[in-house]
Amino acid sequence: MSSIGRIIKQERLKQNMKQINLAKGICSTSYLSKIESNTTIPSEDILSELLKRLKLEIKLTNEDENKTMVTFYEFYKSSILEREPESITEFLDKISIQPIIFLELKNYCFFNLYLFRLMLILKDEPTQLKNIYSLIIDMQDNFDERQQFLFNLNIGLYHYHKYEYLDALKHLENSLKLINRTNVEEWEIADYHNVLSLAYLKTIDYFNAIKYATKNLLYYQENLLYKRAIDSYIVIGLSYKNMKKYEEAEKNYNMGLKLSSDYSPFEYEGIIYQNIGSLYAIQDNRDKAIEFYKKSLIKKERTDMSEGYLITVLSIVKEYSKHNNREQVLKWCGIGLERISKDNEQVNISKRSYYHHFKIYTYLHGSSEDLIEELQRSIKHFEKIGDYRHEQKYSIFLANKYFEDNKLAAACQFYQKSNNVLLKQKTITDWEDL
Repeated sequence: MSSIGRIIKQERLKQNMKQINLAKGICSTSYLSKIESNTTIPSEDILSELLKRLKLEIKLTNEDENKTMVTFYEFYKSSILEREPESITEFLDKISIQPIIFLELKNYCFFNLYLFRLMLILKDEPTQLKNIYSLIIDMQDNFDERQQFLFNLNIGLYHYHKYEYLDALKHLENSLKLINRTNVEEWEIADYHNVLSLAYLKTIDYFNAIKYATKNLLYYQENLLYKRAIDSYIVIGLSYKNMKKYEEAEKNYNMGLKLSSDYSPFEYEGIIYQNIGSLYAIQDNRDKAIEFYKKSLIKKERTDMSEGYLITVLSIVKEYSKHNNREQVLKWCGIGLERISKDNEQVNISKRSYYHHFKIYTYLHGSSEDLIEELQRSIKHFEKIGDYRHEQKYSIFLANKYFEDNKLAAACQFYQKSNNVLLKQKTITDWEDL
């Protein structure tokens, strides 16, 4: 089956062109709609005119499509296992100038599914990503079981990056149903288990997070994929920490740290020191926590890890805040806000979140009259991006502040909000189900 109708629609949307403008003088809008939905095959003359208006040239022939697809698949595989954003960016830039067009529908579907995943690795959201998202949603009825597996994995990751963890898990568990019914390679299964473990971690299912992280860890160790193995140790460590099994958590962090020092994926040391610091923090050992947080900062300063740097600065702020050290809280909030200001040209959702965190702690230990308004702004921000944890955390904090000021109606409103967020996290709609 040909993909030409899908190609025309994709390119038209990419160029922000309406159907009526593309069809004008060539065919009727309704006929173009049938072409784009692959319910009719256009004549050569009409096809030629449509491609000409879109400035689209078909360079691949049916004979060499499969060979090109094999090459692209190998690049896709290495990109997922090695996570080298520079090579992905270079490839995406190249195909934006010289698009690869697959006329065979099967190749066209695989190409867009692979392309979508590569864009997700970069963790940004260019217009092209949104276009391909709409495209693969639109053509999912044409997917075979292997493509359905990739579709649910990709859409799950898409929701994960948008903090929509329950939606992510729903799609990922759909892939779990398909994994034994289709031809999925061993490395793909390991990658899938890795993504699934992250979704379980975010949805507080620590048993399954450990189960699937352990499965992908075995593959990564056997195939000497040390960076991916370290990722698995971190997920397992985080799960044990949240289960209050601190010795098991530290054991896994230290195994990840050993791999990092032995095989030099330098950027991971800062991440692991951060997690060890949080392990001491949760056990109320402030001095050891801050010691490891500062070790983490030293490592992160040597790498391009702006968000990771902000995570650690905020962790230090929290430790000093718990012990009411006003001077140190204000100092480290200033460091965090200065870092955000320096990175202003790259401000994203994550950095806006850290801006609110630092402002809350600044006002808490400084200008208390501005604290209430900042809490209100912050709660709206975290609600908007689906960050349930901080929406609930700051709703409780604001409710307590209102209660202290004897503003009982306002306090009730935010206690209620906090309860609703908790129910939402547990996918519960009725209190009887608690």
